[in-house]
Amino acid sequence: MFIIKNTETGRQHLEPSRPSYKGRTYKSEAAAKAGITRTVKYYQKAVQQVADVLATGEKEYMAPMYNAYRDATEDHTEHTVNGIKFGRSFDMRKVATGETLEVMSVEEYGDPQVTRTGRSPYNGNEITVTIGINEVNTHMDPLCESHYTN
Repeated sequence: MFIIKNTETGRQHLEPSRPSYKGRTYKSEAAAKAGITRTVKYYQKAVQQVADVLATGEKEYMAPMYNAYRDATEDHTEHTVNGIKFGRSFDMRKVATGETLEVMSVEEYGDPQVTRTGRSPYNGNEITVTIGINEVNTHMDPLCESHYTN
């Protein structure tokens, strides 16, 4: 089994055109490399769609893949406004070109862990948690509000 790893974040990459229920693993290295190719082509298609929409005289946001276009062309890296953090911790433009994606086996990848300290959204107490790097900011993360919702 193989995965696609984002070398900038250390997390597994999920193709934007692949349904989430199919998972992030591939049966062969060639299938994973094809996943990187599909990712790059997905973002190239988004850029082309916006160019076609602009050529017709409409606004760029009228393109169906406008959000993917913005991911592929704009800088969304983390920044702070009035003490609040916005954006991503990595540059999505590098993912759109395949620069930061690499194929590796599941055994080689292992299960990287991260330890974080923060305030619990449940009761406000400060807690320290160690979870897998791919579960950060998901419903599995105790520092995320969705962890405590029913």
